[in-house]
Formats: sequence, structure tokens, C-alpha cells
Amino acid sequence: MKVVNILLNYNRANHNNKVLGVERCFVDYSKYLVLKGVEVVSVIKSKIFLLDEIKKTNSQIVELPAINQADIYSILKLAWVFSKFNPDIIICHSGRALLYARLARFLVLKKMPIAVIDHGTNHLKFDKADYILTVNSFFCDELIKAGRPANRTFNIPNMIEIPQDFKELIKSPFAKKIRLGSLGRLATEKNFDKVIKAIKILKDQNVEVEFSIGGVGIEQKKLEDLARELGVENNFKILGWVDNKRDFFSNIDIFILPSKYETFGIAILDAMLYSTPIITSNSWGPDEIIEDGITGLKISKDDDSQIANLIAEAVKKLINNQDLAKTMASRAKMEFFAKYTAEIVSDKLHKICEKIISEK
Repeated sequence: MKVVNILLNYNRANHNNKVLGVERCFVDYSKYLVLKGVEVVSVIKSKIFLLDEIKKTNSQIVELPAINQADIYSILKLAWVFSKFNPDIIICHSGRALLYARLARFLVLKKMPIAVIDHGTNHLKFDKADYILTVNSFFCDELIKAGRPANRTFNIPNMIEIPQDFKELIKSPFAKKIRLGSLGRLATEKNFDKVIKAIKILKDQNVEVEFSIGGVGIEQKKLEDLARELGVENNFKILGWVDNKRDFFSNIDIFILPSKYETFGIAILDAMLYSTPIITSNSWGPDEIIEDGITGLKISKDDDSQIANLIAEAVKKLINNQDLAKTMASRAKMEFFAKYTAEIVSDKLHKICEKIISEK
């Protein structure tokens, strides 16, 4: 099997040169397809920080300037790649990648199928792709309801790689001051401000908590200002980018991701792997990953004015029933190993590619 894997869009301001969700998925696809014996060409934007990560995948690498939607040089170069490499399937991770791939395929007059991985919230924008792979089943169902053929629409979750030296994390009993933690971009849709408001609610009820976020983003100052305004600045800190996930989860009691919009929620997989009780929202991805009361607690994202109160109530529920918290964390870890390891998800990806190729 021959695969061209393409990612061209990149916003440096939102990434701080860190491999986040879309970039992580792109790199993992190249890496694990190569490990399965697939010939892979990874196509990336020139001078992107991902270059060192992609080199580790042992795939072939092609860089394109991808200056804008009408970059004729990049399109012609991609057509040359298609002509020379003759891929069985093309996988795109962005709208620009899809546009370039369709134009390049037209130029070489070959019928290699194009599949797009839909990482975003506008699941109808990739209608020109031959196949769409969504990271949650809700979007998959919505595409089919909108008229997309079911045999050209697939659901494939995100994955995380288990560290080579991984050892099960044995969690200590909750600290006297309950330690909440989150991982993710400091962005409005993550609802981290609601967690800060929940800290205030809990503090007023004589429940001591602290909240740490591992992440970077444009909302940092707003979150810090809100904490000061509510008088909980000593209960809140932003850690910046977290590389050592084991240390992070060793130092929190409860992981929380109350996002308004979350297409998947890859940080939840880290919490599952490290046996940490989870509170999340019923946004698309988390709603699918977590079963309420079984592998974690879910709150409704639908009434913005009530989210902070719901978070506070969920925290108190776990504090008052630590056996339940431990049981849910244990079930979540088993769920992770059954569905979301890199090996399991890459097997599914490989089979989907084989199916698409067999139909072309």
C-alpha cells in the first residue's frame, strides 16, 4: 500500500510550536502506517516546526510553500509527487490539503481516492472529498443524514501512544485541598473560566480546591484576571506546556475538561491512561468517550449560566464518594486499552484504507 499523508494549514500563534491534536494525528498516521509496512509520503508546509517529528516516522517527506489557496507551484509539485509515487490513497488533514490534492489529481489524470480526516466542527465543508473520516460518531451520523453515502463515511477516533517505560499510576487518596487539573489550549471554548467560577462556589461552601491548567493560549490573561476578580488567584495556576504527563497526573486528584465545543478531547485519553477520575461535558467527543457514572462524570454544556454550578456539584460528588471515583477511573483505563491505544486505532485506520482502495 502507498499513502500520501498531507497537512498544510498551520497557525503558529495558536500552537507555540507544540504538537497538538491535528498535528499529533498527522504524525501518528505517518508513523503507524510505516510501522505496518505501508509506503508513506508525508507532505507538510515548508519550514514548519513538525519537520523533526516527521523525520522520526521514517516516511518520505515533501515540503510545499502552500502560501495561499492558489499557490500554483505547490499544486504542481504535489502533482509531480502523485505522478512519481503513484499512491493508492491520499489522506488530507485540512481544507487546503484537500484543495491541493484534488487539483493535483486532476492534473495527473489518475483516480486515486482522497480521504479527509475531519478534525473540526464544520463537518460539511469536506463534501468534495471522496471519503470523510470523522473523529466522533456524531459527525459521522450527521454527514449521512445530510446525504453522504454511508460507505464513504467512517468514524475513527484519535489515539495516544503509550510511553515505552509506562508503569501503572497508583493514585493516592484525594488531597485535603482537592487538586483539579486540565490540559489543553487556553481558548474560550474550553470553558476553563467556568472551572475558576466553580472554585469560588466551592470555596464559599468551605470546600478547598485548587486548579492547574497545563497549556498555552490567548486566554491566559483573561483567566488570570478572572481568578483575581473572584479572589481565588491563590487557588489557580497556569503551568504552561506540560511534557511529562505522568508527573502532571500524579499531582492532581480530578481531571476536568468541561468544553463547550470538543470534537474529540485527546487529553481525556491521557487521564484514562493515568487512572485519574474525570469530569467532562457532553460535547461531541467527550460525550462519546465517557459514559456518565461508569467511566466518569458528565455535565451539560447547554446552559452556560449553570456550568460552574454543575462543575462544583460534580467535584463534591467525587469528594464524597472516592470509591466511586476510583472505580470509574479504573473502568476508564480499561476502556482506553480496549479502544484508544495507537496500535488499536492504527489497525482500524489501516483496514479503512484497505477498504477504500479495494473500492476504487
